[in-house]
Amino acid sequence: MKQALRLLGVAVAIAAGIYFLRHAARAFDDVLATDLSVARMLAAAAAMLPAYLVAVPLGAVMWRRLLGAMGVPLAAGWAYAIVAFTQFAKYLPGNVAHHVGRVVVARPLGGNLARLSLSVVYENLLTALAAAHLTAVLLVMHPVPALEPYLPTPWRPWLLLAATAGAGLGFLLLRFMVLEVQRMRGTPVEAANHVVTPGPSALFTCYCLALASFLVAGLGFTTMAPIIAPGSGFPYPALCGAFAAAWVIGLLVPGAPAGLGIREGVLLVLVGETMSTSDAVVMIAILRVVTTLGDLIHFIAGGAMLRRLRARSAAGTSVPANGGHLR
Repeated sequence: MKQALRLLGVAVAIAAGIYFLRHAARAFDDVLATDLSVARMLAAAAAMLPAYLVAVPLGAVMWRRLLGAMGVPLAAGWAYAIVAFTQFAKYLPGNVAHHVGRVVVARPLGGNLARLSLSVVYENLLTALAAAHLTAVLLVMHPVPALEPYLPTPWRPWLLLAATAGAGLGFLLLRFMVLEVQRMRGTPVEAANHVVTPGPSALFTCYCLALASFLVAGLGFTTMAPIIAPGSGFPYPALCGAFAAAWVIGLLVPGAPAGLGIREGVLLVLVGETMSTSDAVVMIAILRVVTTLGDLIHFIAGGAMLRRLRARSAAGTSVPANGGHLR
């Protein structure tokens, strides 16, 4: 079953990638005909990069908060270094290697394997809830004409209400969702029943951190718009919602490395209502380059930081509880 879902996800990713590339090929002549200079493309990338670079540290703060709520203290430096170093593995086939890598890197520090693994599950569920909620909110604020046949404008307030209720229900059912994930992974019932659930305060804090991450990244993506397409204005609700929607759909489709193909296809559908197809293609291509570059920067920084922290730990200069070690 898992293999079938993975193959289906790969097929969907390939189809979405082909959809994006076909539109990119059709728009290629228009792109060449524009006065878009290398300087403007670099300026657009420079506008997006700082916003994206914020996302990984926010993710590290979120993961550390979840671990602390599950009785696994972790110093801030270790949390960032581990998340930053393993993040680049999401580009490997399967789109799960970065999660596995995080647990593998953190495990020698003395953390409980089950709680380390479950913290990543909680993090992804909370982030997906935040992205879906944010997408619904922004769809109501800025209707997308392409979705009108499937989601008429009068129905959109109900979508927002459903998303808000769904987020609340998600908090209530999070423990049971995690138990189901554990059951699907073949975890023994006795072990699964000893799941430690973070309290409401920790869950809400992490939910807010996920929202903040999308809002900041969406702001960077929106800042690119007037640089690439001067007539498009600053459509923050539309582009922030598109960014969140593309992220969560890319996450939910199994097998697509870093949502490759999926996110580009979704963005093209949603961003195409805000600007011309040629401008949208350029923006989406720059976004993929910038996010990959951002992950590479964090990978290098995280690797260097891990080496320093391990050297300090080996020298006996770190403090066991909050100075660098899990327990």
